Amino acid sequence: MALTAEIVLTVPQPQQLVNNIKGTYMKSKLLSLSLFSLTAVSPFFIPSLTPSASAGCVGVSAGAQVAIDSNRSGGRQSTNVNREFGRNCNGNSATSTATQVCFSNGTCEQRRTVNQRIEGGSNRTGIKTPNIQVDVNPSVHVPLPKNFPSSR
Repeated sequence: MALTAEIVLTVPQPQQLVNNIKGTYMKSKLLSLSLFSLTAVSPFFIPSLTPSASAGCVGVSAGAQVAIDSNRSGGRQSTNVNREFGRNCNGNSATSTATQVCFSNGTCEQRRTVNQRIEGGSNRTGIKTPNIQVDVNPSVHVPLPKNFPSSR
């Protein structure tokens, strides 16, 4: 008893072969375009997937004192800033601004006191960051000329 097997080999027609190659090429082009599109728009989606940065609290005092008077030795101008940050202060801020102007034939006296207490906020990252203090409080004294007319 003899076994015989018949092997049938089909060879695609040339046009069918060209269509298969075109299809594979177009699929790879479509895949390349999809990957390019995904990388092009990913910067817009990545921030929503990652936690945002978090900072400590910020306290700002900005005030100018200007004294124009007859005192030759300088005006009496002072700014005192008292600031406290809460133990777990995060992401909050306080700002104090002021302008003081004194014009006198006598002596000007300007005092400014700033009290700030900043606390609260939430730190989702768990990374402790320092609090920031910014104090810009210039004092300017301009002596009146000796021949400036008095208002007497």
